[in-house]
Parts: sequence; C-alpha cells; structure tokens
Amino acid sequence: MLMLWTTLKIALGSLAANKLRSILTMLGVIIGVGAVIAMLSLGSAFGDYISSQISSLGTNVLFVRAGQQRHGPMTMVQTLTSADAEAILFLPRVRGVSPVTINAATLKAGNKTSTTAMISGVAPSLMEIQNIQIERGRVFTDAEVRRQARVGVIGPKLAEDLFAGSDPLGREVRIGNVHFRVVGLTKAIGDQGAFGNPDDRILIPFTTAMHQLTPRRDWVTVISVAVTDRESLGTVMDEIRQLLRRRHHLRTEDADDFFIGNLAEILDTFQKVSLGLTFFLGTVAAISLIVGGIGIMNIMLATVAERTREIGIRKALGAKDRDVLRQFLIEALVITLGGGLLGLLLGWGLMALGGAIVQQWLKLSPFLQWWVVGMSIAISMAVGLVSGLYPAWRASRLDPIEALRYE
Repeated sequence: MLMLWTTLKIALGSLAANKLRSILTMLGVIIGVGAVIAMLSLGSAFGDYISSQISSLGTNVLFVRAGQQRHGPMTMVQTLTSADAEAILFLPRVRGVSPVTINAATLKAGNKTSTTAMISGVAPSLMEIQNIQIERGRVFTDAEVRRQARVGVIGPKLAEDLFAGSDPLGREVRIGNVHFRVVGLTKAIGDQGAFGNPDDRILIPFTTAMHQLTPRRDWVTVISVAVTDRESLGTVMDEIRQLLRRRHHLRTEDADDFFIGNLAEILDTFQKVSLGLTFFLGTVAAISLIVGGIGIMNIMLATVAERTREIGIRKALGAKDRDVLRQFLIEALVITLGGGLLGLLLGWGLMALGGAIVQQWLKLSPFLQWWVVGMSIAISMAVGLVSGLYPAWRASRLDPIEALRYE
C-alpha cells in the first residue's frame, strides 16, 4: 500500500509539473464525457416525454379509422358511421365507444378569430376513454348529443386565443354561421406532435358536427374504443374487424375498408425506436472518447520518450518493471478520471442548456441520470487504461543502461 501511495504521488507530481499539457490531454475526455451525458439524458427525456403523451391517450384504447371506397373513376366516400360505433359498444370486453369527426375551421368570438382550431365532434364517453380532464365547467350530456345541442368544450390555448384570458364559460363562439355556447374548459395537456394539440380544439356533440356544420355528412372519421384490459386488445380487434366486415357487406376476397390501430402497439414501437435512437446518439458522442483516448496514448508515448533518463535512474536505484508500469498507468487513469469529472460538469451544463431551449416547444424536463454518469465515467476510465497500457508497458521494458545513455 505504501509503494502504491508513493507511486501515486510521483504520478501526480509529474502531471502537476506539466499542467497545460495535462489539461489539453484531458480535453478529449472532457468533451467526450460531456457529450455522452448530454446526448443520453436529452434523448432519454425526449423518449419519456413522447411515451407519456401517447400513454395519456390511453393504452387500453383502439381506434378504428375510416377507409375509402371508390365509386366510379373519381368519387371517394368514407366508410364508418355512428351506427358502426353503436354496434361495437355491444361487443364483450368493450367498456366505452365514441364516434369522432375531425375538421378544421375558423372560429370567431366577438372580434377575436382563430384560424387554426380543430373541431372534434365526439360523444361524452371520449372524456373517459382518452382521460380528458375538465378544468372548469362541465361536459355536454348524452341528451345534448341526441338533440344536437350547440354546446362545446374548449382547450386552454383556444380559450386564450378567443377570449384573451377572460372567463370563456357561458360565452359564444361561431363556427361558420352556427353559434355554440362554451360549457367547459379542459385542462392543459400540451402539443402532442403528430397527434395534434388537444389544447387548441373545441369538442362538440358529434351529432351536431355531422348534421349542422357545413359540409353536412353522415360519416365519422374515427371510432375510439376503450377495452376492459390490455390483454384483450388483440381479441377485441379481431371481433371489431369481423363485425365491421359483416356490417359493410364485404366479401371474403374484399380488403378491409377501415383500419384498426392499437395505441399500446404504437407505444411499444416508439419505445423501441427511442431506445435505438438514444443508443445511436450515445454511440456518436462516445466516438469523441475514443479520439480522446488516442490523444492520451500519443501524449503518454511522448512523455515516455521525454522521461527516458528518469526511468533509467529509477531502475538503476532498484525500481522494478511493475513499478514503472504502475506509475504510467496511474498517470493515464488520473488524466481520464479528472477529464471525466470535468466532463460531468460540462454534460450537466449542456443538458440544462439544451433542456431550456427545447422547453420553448415541449414540456421536456431532462435530468441527470446516474446510470449515464456511471457509464460515462467507467468508459473514460477504460479508455485511459487501454490508452495508457502500451506506453506504460513500453516504459517498463526500457533497459536502464540504455535509458541512462539517452539524450
């Protein structure tokens, strides 16, 4: 133990004597560790964010999307109706169904206008199916759906655009020439990318959307289906497929005129893609660690050449090959450990900066993951060990007589 401590002091003294060179040697490791920590932390945080957004829509949820049929050379018509949704509701293991119509239109409220709002015609059951929370007010009722009431529930972003911070409850909005009374305000969810922004939409009874808005239509865009448990998703998908094929009078050789999607499968697929992307980003960032390791080996070889006479004197005084080997290995490990710790600070700073920038668009909260820190430090130590091994071995094999003659 005493010999190891003495060797460590000699190694630290040698590094301290050449501060600038030691810091420049650490630079590759600092950048490498910092990049690995920042990339993996941001990538993991982004994956968690998207997963939470998909999960918020419900993992025990199926969506049946309307297909298209060709009648003649040009005419395309939709294929799902609200009657299809009612039929699906009677299937076993189905606990809720909501027809959904989706459209975009200009909304007006007084002198305020929003040109990008989404209009979703839904049933009240969609609130439970997709876990949509009401901040204030209420959801329209089944009775209001049956009588095609002109009521709506709006998202917080749309409320801000139309009413500029004032209370939207009880106020009127116009969709075309149709006036709707706002009865509820949903809680903020945040932009969900490809799934749209639920905070910038108005939910109205699907019957009103189908029969009172222009263009009038008798079909629905999507049927959202809540299943009793995740294990039944596959069974319910098959049952819905068979039911709709019978209702649409499709022959055996005919293709489905609808599509059934599974949010749980989408979530699983995305998690695999996210894991692969995070691994790729980490691998790219880790290349700088390899470059840093090459730099360490280069500097250590130069150090061995510069200190040949010192090595010869130590050997002449009784130092063994393993003592010289240990000294140069410790020097390489100290360089990489110091670089790893400084890289940790750099990675934390990059992660915080990147998170602050990304938060302008997404509610993303990256945090320092200790497994990433441990892995980065371990990799940097391994790089130092591998990079210093050959120079240390070369130094330990020097002949003391030849070393003392070296100029």
